[in-house]
Amino acid sequence: MDIKVLERNALSENQNQNIISVSSEYVAIADGCTIVARCLDVMKRELKLTGHTHPVTQLHFSAPNILLSSSSDSLLSWNLSEARTAVNADKKPLPVYVGVGLGPATFISTVKNTIILAVKCDIMILDTAEGTTRFLEGHTADVVYCHMVSPTRIISLSSDNSLKVWCLKEKRALTQFQLLSSAPFTSVYFDTDTLYLGSADGMLHVYEPNSGTRLKRINIENYLPALDQAVSPECDDNVIYAQPQSKFLTVNDSYSPVEASVVSNSVLAIFKVVNKADHDTTESISTFGAGAPALDMNIENVLIVVLTSGIVQLNSLSLQLLASISFLHNAPSLPLAYSVQSFLQSSNPVLAYTDLFSTELSVLELRKLSDNKENDVSMVQKCLLTATTPLLNLSQWKSPVETIPVIKGTERRKSKAKSSGYTSKPRQQMFKPVTSTKTKKTEVKKAPKKDPYVYPNTECRPKFEKNKLSVSDRLSPVHALAYSRDSDMLAVGLADYSGVVLRLPSGSKSVPLVGHKGPLTCVRWSTLAQHVITTAADRSCKVWDANSGSLITDIKYRDGNTKNCEKVEFKKDTIGGHFYYIDKFILLAHTNELLLFKHHVEKPKNSKRVAGRYQGICVSSLSHNITALSCCNSFYSTLVVCGLSDKSLSIYDYNKEEEALRIPDAHSRAPHHVATVDGSKYVPHSPDTHNLIMSCSVMDDVKLWDVRSGQCIKSFNKQNRVATIPSISTCVRYLSVPGEDHAVHMFDIRGSNSNVVSKIQTDNILTTVFSPKYPQLAVGSTGGVVTFYNDR
Repeated sequence: MDIKVLERNALSENQNQNIISVSSEYVAIADGCTIVARCLDVMKRELKLTGHTHPVTQLHFSAPNILLSSSSDSLLSWNLSEARTAVNADKKPLPVYVGVGLGPATFISTVKNTIILAVKCDIMILDTAEGTTRFLEGHTADVVYCHMVSPTRIISLSSDNSLKVWCLKEKRALTQFQLLSSAPFTSVYFDTDTLYLGSADGMLHVYEPNSGTRLKRINIENYLPALDQAVSPECDDNVIYAQPQSKFLTVNDSYSPVEASVVSNSVLAIFKVVNKADHDTTESISTFGAGAPALDMNIENVLIVVLTSGIVQLNSLSLQLLASISFLHNAPSLPLAYSVQSFLQSSNPVLAYTDLFSTELSVLELRKLSDNKENDVSMVQKCLLTATTPLLNLSQWKSPVETIPVIKGTERRKSKAKSSGYTSKPRQQMFKPVTSTKTKKTEVKKAPKKDPYVYPNTECRPKFEKNKLSVSDRLSPVHALAYSRDSDMLAVGLADYSGVVLRLPSGSKSVPLVGHKGPLTCVRWSTLAQHVITTAADRSCKVWDANSGSLITDIKYRDGNTKNCEKVEFKKDTIGGHFYYIDKFILLAHTNELLLFKHHVEKPKNSKRVAGRYQGICVSSLSHNITALSCCNSFYSTLVVCGLSDKSLSIYDYNKEEEALRIPDAHSRAPHHVATVDGSKYVPHSPDTHNLIMSCSVMDDVKLWDVRSGQCIKSFNKQNRVATIPSISTCVRYLSVPGEDHAVHMFDIRGSNSNVVSKIQTDNILTTVFSPKYPQLAVGSTGGVVTFYNDR
């Protein structure tokens, strides 16, 4: 693959490296409220386009000389050929106002006379021929990609990895899928019935958008030519992380090929080669900062993938390597890519990308796609993108822009019409010229106040008894405890087949959870503390409304309860019901299988009762039966920790859909409890804290493990003949272990030894849990009493 360097431009301090766009004739970059457009022909003068009153948020070339620019105040269209004619005549180029007050765009794409605009969570479709505007609302996060796949279908992707397929006639979402990835998606390309997604960890995901099924997943970074140097220990493939770990160079650091191992390779752009002889469209841009391919393209089976340190050419059908070039190995004169935009000129794609380290803009042309390695790079020219002297204060370029009529229906908000009455004078009465001089004050809605509470940094070990609450009239043992995120509610699982939700701190207005036919074994909260999920020894898992205690969903079938699912009941008891991936899924364990369900809660129109639906989307089998289960729900993590019946621990990665790590002989018996550090919004945790897991078994020590290396970092000698549940404090400093001597044993995790720091004498207890907000410990006893301990 040969590269021809068309431009190497230096950027100013105010120019945004993310907001760039390129065509076969021009390259444009945002400079605050101004747009700098330079023709690839160095003999022509650069253009500075002024018309926005707010900073430009997005640029897009709908044609080689037609540029769309968006800001929070307006959406403008620039004809660069007419703008060049105006500049040569010493006149100011004027734009065409497409819309006013639409908001800052996060993505722009064009198909014929239609402009598709993404503004935060909404999608707007502007028809410039008919002058109409349609809105699509439904995403809960910012839309980063939207593309019209047919005249009545639009596909969109948001920053929370939610994919939707819209119907323009019905103005609603037909299907919705949640895509699993440990790293955020950085580029998208849609081709007929295939969706290509590139992530920040250098992986290429291939999906079928109609069903949301992932067809393939390959590591594009392995296709680049390897450097002749050893791999850094921090980039060892045998080490896994609970959160993505990345290292970047700072702006002041100078880059050299020796430091290539610390640079993370991200997939920045994906596109295909268009045969222009069969189609006259030259647009094939498919990255987050540019548009989408036009309809009915004749596309060859050549897929181009641009990474941070190179370019890879693949066969789009088999995804096999055809050719590749590395900026570090084959072309050391080229900088690393940071933000990439692409445009197709005949059969040679044109790329424009910026470099984070040297603040340069480079424009490349892939002259031919072959395996020829000779003369990979030829430098054509170097030139400055911006003028050396600023504009004069009296220049006509800084005069106000003339107003141009706006297309009907593009206004984001319309003010209500006010009646003037019969006269402009105030209403009068005898001897009182003005009856009312008071004006109505409009109430301004204030934003909700944030909780100013911060978890104390000093030693805060709970040791003083504060309160006791009786949760069972039958003196039933407490099997499970769980605090809500704000510690204002506590869910309790009892052995008398019931549960209860306590309102703290008084424990009044408790909500009973009645419906199980066996002792409760696990209780968990949703992120917003609206729902509670419970599992029991009755082969079922239930989701409850925390405010009313009504049953929302009864999970007792392996495939789900929708119309298309088979009604196959569980053969044995379920283990560890968890809300997973920030309440997107429900995770269960059954025998040796991990079951992942998609859960949806809806309220019927003619009923006050809230109903829930669930559907099984993934079944993963392990080698042995699962005895304990844990996962993180407060952030996006694809790792799940399992305790197996062969005395080992298993780390399962849903991103790879395979077992990432196996720790054999972790305990002398099968682990009955595992836990992860889910974190709290009141404690600023280090990212490495989430790599810590805890496990315990009967007649064995409580152990702490590092999920990256699979090694035991600390062991606490507290052996019990009964399956008790220990807990790690919110500050990740203390470990509470229930003992058979009617006491809670507190260990210091950060201490040099594993001795007991203190004992809390209490009743015969089975479970403990720390509050995520306060230095408080809740202890559940066999007599149906929950005791709370504070640090003072």
